[in-house]
Amino acid sequence: MQQKSAEKPKGLPRGRSFLKGISGNPAGKRPGTRNRATIIAEEMLDCETRPLLRGAIEDAKGGDGVMARFCLSRIIGPRRERPVHFALPPLQSAADLRAAMEAVTAAVAQGELTIREAWEFSQTLDTFIHAIDATEFAERLERLEAAQARHEKEAAERDDARQP
Repeated sequence: MQQKSAEKPKGLPRGRSFLKGISGNPAGKRPGTRNRATIIAEEMLDCETRPLLRGAIEDAKGGDGVMARFCLSRIIGPRRERPVHFALPPLQSAADLRAAMEAVTAAVAQGELTIREAWEFSQTLDTFIHAIDATEFAERLERLEAAQARHEKEAAERDDARQP
């Protein structure tokens, strides 16, 4: 019995065969390795897939709205983002935001944009305008600080000229 305990690495608590925090498989699973439960479920469903789909299609044809929606979602798939093309006036300052929002509203009214796309686009415009405002604020602050520095320099020169 002493010999068995001597074979174990030192510092391991009783009942533990690996050091804490050190993986027995540092490389992890190989890419493409699938879960056993998923493989078994797919094998079980393989022989039932066609009859299930045929039944869903027949139910949809028979007027079942849920099945019709299911079948269409499988055929068409969920709608994803798409490129949007519509006329937008150039944006140079915050004053241009009104014209841009009018263009977005007109695009929704003409069916070129969905409400959600218009909302997302307005968020983009809002971010753009905040960037313009921040830039204009920084430029204004820089001009004010330069004017204040000039004023302080002129005041110091006047004080120096007054002293005998």
